Amino acid sequence: MKCRDILYDPRYRDFQERYYDNLTRYVLDNCQYTPTWQQLEFLQAVEKPGCRVAVSSGHGTGKSFLLAWALDWHLRVFHFSNAILTATNIEQARSVVWKYLDEVIDAMDTMYPWMKGYFIKETRRYYAKPYKDSWYVLPKTASKSKPENLAGQHNINLMILADEASGIDDAIHGVLRGALTHERNRYVMTSQPTRPAGHFAEAMTKLAIESGKKEGIYTAITMNSEESPIVSKKFIAEKLQEYGGHHSPEYQIKVLGRLPDNLSGFLIPRQWCVQCQSAQIIHQEAYGYVLCCDVAEGVHRDSSVATLFKVSGPREERMYEAVECHEYLDLNEKDFARAIAAKYHELPALTIGVDGDGAGRTVILELEEMGIPVERIHWGLPCHSDAEKNRYFNLRAYAHCKMREAIFTGRFKGPSLKKFVEQASRLPYRIDERGRYQMTPKDKMKSDGIKSPDISDTCCFAFLLDYIPAEDGQKATVERDRFLELARARLGETS
Repeated sequence: MKCRDILYDPRYRDFQERYYDNLTRYVLDNCQYTPTWQQLEFLQAVEKPGCRVAVSSGHGTGKSFLLAWALDWHLRVFHFSNAILTATNIEQARSVVWKYLDEVIDAMDTMYPWMKGYFIKETRRYYAKPYKDSWYVLPKTASKSKPENLAGQHNINLMILADEASGIDDAIHGVLRGALTHERNRYVMTSQPTRPAGHFAEAMTKLAIESGKKEGIYTAITMNSEESPIVSKKFIAEKLQEYGGHHSPEYQIKVLGRLPDNLSGFLIPRQWCVQCQSAQIIHQEAYGYVLCCDVAEGVHRDSSVATLFKVSGPREERMYEAVECHEYLDLNEKDFARAIAAKYHELPALTIGVDGDGAGRTVILELEEMGIPVERIHWGLPCHSDAEKNRYFNLRAYAHCKMREAIFTGRFKGPSLKKFVEQASRLPYRIDERGRYQMTPKDKMKSDGIKSPDISDTCCFAFLLDYIPAEDGQKATVERDRFLELARARLGETS
């Protein structure tokens, strides 16, 4: 008859002794996969009593797999132990790590059938029966405003795993580390290095233990996707293309697992902005034109800007050439709409995009009253596809990053204006806690002394618009006639 309590099972003591402070043996003995050299480095660091470990990781290196094995090992080997899993997005961390934990439990049940039923996994807790409230693994988090919600956790055998650690507020790190009162307590952080500052960044740099250095707290490990045996060359090639090459901060963070080279805080280097003004753009025959318009708010503030681009090619290979850029100071919305209308009548296949927020709404209405089709640009909205939502905070970030990529690959010729260089080279951004590009809000830019980048904004608008090929006269005519009918209907006229 099976014992109800594993502490009274005579087989448990031998199990404990074999794996006591030996996570590496635990995985090698019981996992059907052979750990990579990077994973072995993690296992050997975490198994040390009292360890402090920081792991900066790229895509696909097996980080979540390691966290699941570490949690299972800690629960089964150390009786009355506690382990806490925390992250910026605890539901996502729980779903990912919990998924791998299911696989680990299945493997352990296969290796040790006698142990099945002693450890119970629920949606929000993994524990030893019958010690649900004293011997467990618990996913738990706290808000920035109430970091103390994580306080009060103390145990001789306590392990805290902080996933997505780069995005965890330092106040929360402070509370978590405040629980490490026993010499055996373990603190493990894993993350993509999305933030150049904060406790995780410091753990990977100035707080890291280095050979020949007396000071240091953390064993700092970098799990580079390019060097991982379980990451395919095809995947790396795809990410190189998707993220825009080795120079891309996104590639350096998400693949190389390290802080990017460019820590200036600005998205596009000034040299790139200067060089793109002399780029040689060779268009395909089926080219078209897009007119991108930014409307000034109020009087004696920014200029209204209209930038005309000649464009060609499919979306990801599209060529952009700024052929005109006009600034209008103190021009009211109606007059600005008339200037745009004049360009439309000059180029009937023209695609017009206008900032649809603020004063831009008036310009759009004026153009539509004239029967001129307009694309409304609301770039504060989220991106359309899930893949883009995972990379860009909103359409504004998407458009800016696409302009940077086009400049880097020689597909973009910017306006021949000094203002363009000044604006495009001073676009502050950050990588948020989810690894997404996020442009600094306009009000924050203003408070930092950065003027509104109206010319640069119109250039970015081009990446949110499609174009009508100039040779497709029929399509352009049909589109124009459709909007004329709409305009007449509004005025109560009949054709």
